Amino acid sequence: MEKDFNPGMKVHLNGEFGLVVKSETDNPNFHGVIRWDTEKEIDLEDWTGMFGLFLSLGGEIIDGKHPFNYINDDGTLK
Repeated sequence: MEKDFNPGMKVHLNGEFGLVVKSETDNPNFHGVIRWDTEKEIDLEDWTGMFGLFLSLGGEIIDGKHPFNYINDDGTLK
């Protein structure tokens, strides 16, 4: 079982799918910015330090093979 967000982790919350991306504010062992799979050019949400809350709200880590509609596996727009 994961204990925190890791870059490249695919996640699901409230019907939305996303990818944990490295951000400029990350320190080496603390991640949590999620790029949501939407058409928006920038759709980032900072969950850094809130992994437990993310899970308690129904958030899930999903299969790494899950295909995104609008973003690539590195978080860039398709």
